[in-house]
Amino acid sequence: MATANKSLRRKIRPIPMNPMTRSRAVAAVVSISLACASLPAFSAQTISCSSSGYRYNYCRVETDNEVRIERQRSSAECRQGYSWDYDRHGVWVNHGCGADFSVGRQGNHGSRNKALAAGAAVAGIAVIAALAAQGSKGQQSSDVQSWAVGTLSGYDAKVGTDVELTILPGGKVSGQAGGTAFEGRFTGSVLRTERQAFRLERQGNGFVAVDERDANHRVVYRRSGGGY
Repeated sequence: MATANKSLRRKIRPIPMNPMTRSRAVAAVVSISLACASLPAFSAQTISCSSSGYRYNYCRVETDNEVRIERQRSSAECRQGYSWDYDRHGVWVNHGCGADFSVGRQGNHGSRNKALAAGAAVAGIAVIAALAAQGSKGQQSSDVQSWAVGTLSGYDAKVGTDVELTILPGGKVSGQAGGTAFEGRFTGSVLRTERQAFRLERQGNGFVAVDERDANHRVVYRRSGGGY
């Protein structure tokens, strides 16, 4: 048994960390431990969110990625993906939609918190590994810069169609091109859909989208809904 223990100790190698990385790893483990001790139970709540004057509006609330329409209050249609949708930080409405939304999950929060605690413990290991690999590199925020958030409209001359798209603070993208709905993701400076990728450059009250495969394919977007 002693021989086996010595062999095991030889196989285990400490993760190399510089002092700054080690401090960040310790802080991360402490934070996760405190989170496991008092994990919040998400509970459903109801909020009202309306598109006044048929304009884009973003209502901030922690959704737990679960949102349902409880009651539509507007005469304009509320259709998910077109006139309303959500991300983990809130609910957006557009095109005159107004409704009461139920946000958050319902059910057994005790079981949910146990699952979150287990996930947090696993996350602690992942954080330490990531910090060791990351070294002194800064961590990038997933939030989108304010100039890119909102609903914007443009005309794509290459395909001859009007385009309207909405970018949420978390990077989720939805829109319409010639009556066809599409979805995508905005990360860093690149907006990606299923078939295309555009690099966004700020311009005026909107931005220019430049096709990554064809620099001559450019679409100028102007803001038609609120930003931040």
